[in-house]
Amino acid sequence: MKRFLLVMVAIVGAGGACNKPSADDCRKAISNMQVLLHTESNAKDGDVESEVRRCRGGSSREAVACAIQAKSEEQLRACAFMGTKSGTASGTTSGTASGTTSGTASGTTSGTASPK
Repeated sequence: MKRFLLVMVAIVGAGGACNKPSADDCRKAISNMQVLLHTESNAKDGDVESEVRRCRGGSSREAVACAIQAKSEEQLRACAFMGTKSGTASGTTSGTASGTTSGTASGTTSGTASPK
């Protein structure tokens, strides 16, 4: 009986100490973030799944729940869900790229390509 109780305490203790969000909650939060930031048309399935893994590894349940409920970009930023460890977001959101007609062009997510 003591062994059973010890095992149950260990299982409950380990489960209660974990503050990691579920994959489904991370998907909801990421989807809401994309809508609020107007980037949902740029999202690809593989990109979303990598963000889900990042979310599960580095976000708390509270931050994810906050991001799911956010109704504005300001509310989303207050959640400490997106960005770097310091809580600020960084990255390039626009730009342009050019190349030859037989070459390829690359740029940022919202960048444009034009031939020379």
